[in-house]
Amino acid sequence: MTRLLLLAPLLLAACVEGMAADPAAPRMSQAGTCFAFVTAQADGTYTLTTGIGDGSRTPSGQQKTGLSAKAVDAAFAQENKIMQINPECLAIYAKDRTQAPPPVPGA
Repeated sequence: MTRLLLLAPLLLAACVEGMAADPAAPRMSQAGTCFAFVTAQADGTYTLTTGIGDGSRTPSGQQKTGLSAKAVDAAFAQENKIMQINPECLAIYAKDRTQAPPPVPGA
């Protein structure tokens, strides 16, 4: 019985490891999830990637590259408006410039 109590936290941690923070959150890999996200580039510009998930692990999307902060904010706002009214969007995954990870040096 004591061993089971000692192992319970370890087993629980193993079950939770690798899970998303919110399993109900939209994922790009889900079919019908519209996505738009911004990535920062090493040269100070931004890239906007948009598309609709097709159920594959890495769905294809369109990229607009070399955008300034103002341009990427405007493009993201426009894409977000479209996703909100698009009947094909069963869920929405959107990350704007403020949520973009820092650029990877040398990438």
